[in-house]
Amino acid sequence: MREYLRHPSNIPVDVEVVEEPGVCLAQACDVSVAGLCCQVETPVKPGCDIRFRVPSLSFDYIGLGRVVWCRRRGQQYQLGIEFCSGRDAYRARMVEQVCQIEAYRQQVAENEGRVLTGEEAAAEWIERFAADFDKRFAMG
Repeated sequence: MREYLRHPSNIPVDVEVVEEPGVCLAQACDVSVAGLCCQVETPVKPGCDIRFRVPSLSFDYIGLGRVVWCRRRGQQYQLGIEFCSGRDAYRARMVEQVCQIEAYRQQVAENEGRVLTGEEAAAEWIERFAADFDKRFAMG
């Protein structure tokens, strides 16, 4: 049983091994208060320190983590990344929330034909889903 609940995600992430600079593109699979899991093309050795960034956001967000496991999944690899600090965990949580709001904005446009600004989408999403989002990030 996991110590922390994990929240599914599909956020594009840039991952860079600190000891071997060079960004590899990744897709986040899930995120929790303790870390994130992402899918990459090449394996990364457990114990490596990494920097990760979410390029789709309008503000610079760079987090630090450490690879705790790497598993082959078909032609790709999944990395288990532990956040280095509570600050990184909090920031990753906020990034996930921003991405959920953007997904909501796109869903409303497709399903309801309503075009929302980022602020309008955030206000609606917070009213409808923020309490549940907080519960999903609570300790398990």
